[in-house]
Amino acid sequence: MKRIMTFGLVGIAAGTVVTVAISAEGEGLDNWRNAISTNDFKKTLVSVKSLQEDWPAVHSVKHKENKDEAKALVQTGYRDVARDFLQGLERYEKKMRDMPPEAFCEGADALLEARGRFLKHPSYINYFLADCINRVIYVNLGERLAMVGDVPTCYDRLVERLADFRCDWSLAFDFVTGECDASQISAAEFNGLSLEKKIDEIGKMIGQEQTFLIYPQDYHNLFGVRILEKRSLTTILARLAMSDHVIGAFLPAWLSYRRKTEHFAQTDSRDQIRAVLGGESLLPPTLLQSTPPFAAVEASKFLRGVKSENWRHTLFFSDPPTFTKEVIEQFEREEAEREAEQK
Repeated sequence: MKRIMTFGLVGIAAGTVVTVAISAEGEGLDNWRNAISTNDFKKTLVSVKSLQEDWPAVHSVKHKENKDEAKALVQTGYRDVARDFLQGLERYEKKMRDMPPEAFCEGADALLEARGRFLKHPSYINYFLADCINRVIYVNLGERLAMVGDVPTCYDRLVERLADFRCDWSLAFDFVTGECDASQISAAEFNGLSLEKKIDEIGKMIGQEQTFLIYPQDYHNLFGVRILEKRSLTTILARLAMSDHVIGAFLPAWLSYRRKTEHFAQTDSRDQIRAVLGGESLLPPTLLQSTPPFAAVEASKFLRGVKSENWRHTLFFSDPPTFTKEVIEQFEREEAEREAEQK
């Protein structure tokens, strides 16, 4: 009888701890909601930096935590706040385009402070928020680095700070398994695999082979805030891989070229870039490229990319012109069919 009473008391205590934790997260949610409700996004960034409450791990709508009604309610609240933040970020990005260099760097630094708060507890939604911040910074920074003229020294700091967070396959494994519990191996076993096998294992877990890095099957979820509305692991991993290559290869290679070349023109050829950077200079591997990329090649790719009409499309805030209502509906039907097959 005493043992039963002990177990009962332990159960009550555990339930109390969970209730207190949910209550604390709920109180934190109110403070985060108030911090991000303003239309002045610059003020929002100041408020986010000063908040005492942590931004928690925020999961997809299909995460197992949603089976608990109280937890699901709190998680839904944080996803709503995330949506408000992204709407403010999109408006702020338009203002950043015309900022003078020092103001731009100050704004980017504040965004990176917010990124740090979101990444304190890595999760599906938090990686999405971090990626959106990264894209706002590197799309605008890339355009500035491709302008003829002096390169402000604060741009070097931004390139370095962007790389403070680099998602690797071990981190990807952790958050994917946390979302779908689909792995048949442990984290230790996963970390012991070759890079190719790691990507294969992730592909099995999310239902698509290695092509998800280049063309995720839920391609339409790259745009807008669809990632908030569903669980699309192929899409979030594709976004992270693309951003990691820009941050880890394109930007450092191009900045190195700008610092070393005496006369830059937007028509500089690959041969001119190679003559400055050297044909054998290598960069660390990225999620998108497992072998060390050549700096001259990446710098040349960057210059072509930033001059193209597609450069700004990588912000992914809005759908491309080809995404008509009929196209999106077809994507949604295909996505629903795949989900039905996986059940």
